[in-house]
Amino acid sequence: MDKSDPYPLLVIYRDCKICWDRVFYSHSNSLNSISWDNLIRFLLLKNSLFLNSDLVLQKSENCCCFSGNFFLYYNCRMLPTLMENGGVSMSLRRLTLLEAILVLMAGIVICRVLWISTDTIYAANAGAQTAHSTELPRERGNFYDRDGQPLTGYTPEWYALCIPGDASYATLFPYVSYTEQAELYEKRNTSTPFLIRVGKDLNGSGIPTYRSARRYLPLPIAVHLLGYLDSEGHGVSGLESAYDDVLADAGNQEVVSCLTTAQGRLLNGGSPAIQVKAEGTGQSVVLTLDADIQRMCEAVAGLTMKRGYIIVMDTKSGEVLASVSMPEYDPENVAKSIQANDTSLINRAFNAFSAGSVFKVVLAAAAYEEGLDWFTHDCTGSVEVAGQIYRCAQGKAHGEVNLRGALEQSCNCYFVGLGRLLGGDVILAEAEKFGFGKACAVAPGLKSNAGVLPTEERLENAGQLALFSFGQGDLTATPLQITAMMNTVADGGVYHTPRFVQGVADASLQLVEPLKVPESETVCHSDTARVLCSMLQSVVTDGIGRDAAPQEEQAGGKTGTAQTGQFDESGEELLNYWFSGFYPAESPRYTITVLQDGILEPQYSSAAIFARIVDSLHAFDCTGGVQTAETAEKSS
Repeated sequence: MDKSDPYPLLVIYRDCKICWDRVFYSHSNSLNSISWDNLIRFLLLKNSLFLNSDLVLQKSENCCCFSGNFFLYYNCRMLPTLMENGGVSMSLRRLTLLEAILVLMAGIVICRVLWISTDTIYAANAGAQTAHSTELPRERGNFYDRDGQPLTGYTPEWYALCIPGDASYATLFPYVSYTEQAELYEKRNTSTPFLIRVGKDLNGSGIPTYRSARRYLPLPIAVHLLGYLDSEGHGVSGLESAYDDVLADAGNQEVVSCLTTAQGRLLNGGSPAIQVKAEGTGQSVVLTLDADIQRMCEAVAGLTMKRGYIIVMDTKSGEVLASVSMPEYDPENVAKSIQANDTSLINRAFNAFSAGSVFKVVLAAAAYEEGLDWFTHDCTGSVEVAGQIYRCAQGKAHGEVNLRGALEQSCNCYFVGLGRLLGGDVILAEAEKFGFGKACAVAPGLKSNAGVLPTEERLENAGQLALFSFGQGDLTATPLQITAMMNTVADGGVYHTPRFVQGVADASLQLVEPLKVPESETVCHSDTARVLCSMLQSVVTDGIGRDAAPQEEQAGGKTGTAQTGQFDESGEELLNYWFSGFYPAESPRYTITVLQDGILEPQYSSAAIFARIVDSLHAFDCTGGVQTAETAEKSS
C-alpha cells in the first residue's frame, strides 16, 4: 500500500448478491474491521456525504456511485485481497440463512391468517366490536287547544327493532302495514338491524319495541288550520309550516344502539339501549281553539254542507274557538286530495270570496255615524242607475222601508240609494275601520288574504258605487273579515283582530312566547253598535233570517247571497251563501259565520246551519261542555 494516499484504502460493495455488514480498511499498514455505523461516522469525518443506506458519495477522483448496486470504491486494489480472505463466501452463507428464516416466518404468518379466518371464536370476537345505531323518529312538538287538550300526538305509535336472520321477520310481518311489509321483505337479509313501524307494542313477544306518537288523531281535527307534513316530517302548510322550527326541535333526538355479530345478530346476552343524542326543547304551540266546539262544528259541517266554512269566535276577545273548512282532507294521504282536485286542500278561512249582502252592515253603521239613519226608500223591486237596472232578490218590491226594514228584508234598492247619499269615500273609510282590505296575521309567516276593496276612482262610477253598496262589484272578503265585522257590532263597536294562536309554550304548557296581536280598538260608537244589534236581531225574528232562530234565547245576524261570475256546465251561475251573526242576542258570547261557496243552491241554508251551531253551543254552556241526552236531542 502506498502510504502517500491521503485517505485509507476503502471498499464498499453492495448489490443484490453480495452484502457485507463489515468492511475493511487499511491505515498505516494495519488491517482492522469496523462496524457499518462506524464506517458511516468515518466517512462523515473524511468529508464524505452519506445520504441513506442505499447511497454513499465519496468526494474523490476515484469515487463511483451506482444507486442500489455499487456504491463506493476507493483504490480497488483491496478487492482481490478481500476475496482471498473469504469475505464474499462468508456473506453468501449468511444471505442464504436469512432467506430461509424469512421463508419460514412467511409460512407461519399465512397459516395463522387461514386459521383465524375460519375460526368462529375469532369471528364472534370481531363481531363483538361492531356497534350499530339506528335513529328513532324524533317526536314533534304538539298543538294544544285553549284548555290543554292535545290536537296532535295523542295516539301512540310503535317502532320495532328487526334483527336480521332471527325469527323477528316472521313475527313482525302480521303487525306492519302493506307498505312496511314490502320494506320488511326487502331488508330481511340485510346485515344490520333496522326499525320498522308496527301496530302494537311487541316487547311481550321478545321483539324490542319503542314508543313514539302518531302525528294526527285517529279522526284528525282542524286539519286546514293545522296543516300537514311532507315525507321528511317537515311542515308544508298551515301552522305546521309556520311553527316548523319550534316543533321540529321539541322532542329528544334518540338512537337505538346495539352490539351485533358480523351477521348482524345481537350478541348473546346483549340488548339494545336508547341513547339521547340531543335534548329536545319540549316546546309546543297553544291555540285559541276549543276542541269540543271544534268537534261539534266539524260534525255539523259534515252533516249539512259539501263545501264551505264555519267559524266560531269569542265575542269579547276575538279568539277563534272553531274553524272548519269543507271538504276536509286526510293529512296522512294528501295525494288523494291532490288527485281529486276537489278544493279540499283550500283553507277557506284565509281565502277571499264575493261578500254579498252581509256587507250591508257596514253601510248601516256608516249611516248612523254620518247621521243618515233617517233615510227611507220606496222600493219597487228595482232601481235604475246610469242606465243599468239593479234589482232586489226575485225582483220583490218591499215598499216604503227605513234602515231597519231594509236590513230585515235585505233590500238592495234601499242600499243603492243609501250608498249614493254616503258617497264612495265614506263607505270605503268605514269598511277599512271594520277590517276590510287588510290581511290578518295568523302566525309567523302565515296570514290571510287581504280581500279587495274598490278604489275611490273606481267608485266615481255610479254603477260601481251601486254594486259596492250591496256587497257586489269589486268587493271580496274573507270569512275572517266578515266575522270580525259582525263581532265589532256584537261587542259594542270594539274591533278585535281575529286570533288563532296563543303562543309557544314550554313542557308544562306555560306560555313562553305569546303571539303579539294588535290592540283592540273602538271603530264605531257604542250607541251605533247597540242599535245595529237590535236591527240584526229583527232580521232573525222578523226578517229573511228566520232560519237562524235558535231553540233557546235569541240571536242576531245577516244573510247574504253573492254572485260569483262562475257558472256550471249548464250555464247557471254559482253563488256564495252567507250568514253571519251573534249569540245570545242580549249579551253576545259567540260570533259565528257560515259560508257555503260556489254552489247552485244549498241543501240547508247557511242560517239554518247557524241555528244548529248555536243550539249546540247552548247545550255546551248548560252542561259545562258535556252533553246530556236532553241537550243532545235539542242540538241534533
